[in-house]
Amino acid sequence: RIDIATANVESMAMHGTLRLVIPYAAILYDTNGDTWVYTNPEPLVFLRHRIVVDYIDDELAVLLDGPAPGTAVVTMGATELNGAELEFEEE
Repeated sequence: RIDIATANVESMAMHGTLRLVIPYAAILYDTNGDTWVYTNPEPLVFLRHRIVVDYIDDELAVLLDGPAPGTAVVTMGATELNGAELEFEEE
């Protein structure tokens, strides 16, 4: 079993501008340095979603591009989901 925790993407005022914000713990980096999150659109369904990070502010990641506000993103267990996805990926 994988212990999975999620948090919602938020729309938050950062320096006077409304921005997409997620917990920094939700971010996965691939070998090319690209950034991803796993969304959880419905129970037991996890989808990898590419994001573009503008900057990190303490424990928050402020995004230039990412899932819509209210979307659940995995904050704990994403590494295990990624390993499971890549292990069974077709070659």
